[in-house]
Amino acid sequence: MRPLWAIALLGLASPAYADWQFVQSWTDPLQNFETRAATTTNDAGFVLHLYRNPIGRIYALLTLPDGTADLVSKGIVATLTPEGFDAKQIETQSEQGRIVEYAISTGRMLRDRLWHGQGEAPAFGTFHDLLEAPSLSATLSLTTGEQVQTSWSMDGAATPIAQALGVSMDGAAAGSEWEDAASQALLAAMTACQFPKLDVLCVQKVSTCSAKISEERDIDAFETCIADDP
Repeated sequence: MRPLWAIALLGLASPAYADWQFVQSWTDPLQNFETRAATTTNDAGFVLHLYRNPIGRIYALLTLPDGTADLVSKGIVATLTPEGFDAKQIETQSEQGRIVEYAISTGRMLRDRLWHGQGEAPAFGTFHDLLEAPSLSATLSLTTGEQVQTSWSMDGAATPIAQALGVSMDGAAAGSEWEDAASQALLAAMTACQFPKLDVLCVQKVSTCSAKISEERDIDAFETCIADDP
């Protein structure tokens, strides 16, 4: 049985927006590692996942909807364009280079590394541009010789990206220090509800106030909410 504070922590995994969602436990379909992800699906059915691998590198995984032809397996497979910024061509090769990490195309999916993931978020490059852009578009090369274009809005992406990648976007709090502080705040609040005896109303209030952390990324607002009289 999970302790009460752990139940409250599960609230951090709930989607904050209808279009972009945070997934607490997601498996990379190409290398089978488990990680956290921010994901969205556009109206045409194209799915986008953003996530880190076990050593911290940040990737984008694009999945095609049913009914489209496969992606080409080699060469320039796609062009990504964060709105208002330079386009980036995504290239795959039959073998990965020793220095350059090429993208991987399986036909139905395309994965590309956006950033090495070390240190502070980059001040330039495709990942930086994606965080700053109002939308992201892709032009995809298909085995039929045709190209298909699609795009995703970045509206509502800030909190899921902060949760999944630990990177701040549009002021949403992020990083391991913030995650630790949020966990400690929730733990302290839930522990207080159990002494000198279990207070069910207190637990309900903590669960309600936890939205201040999961949705607003605001620990101070959470603590103020807990302290307010009912």
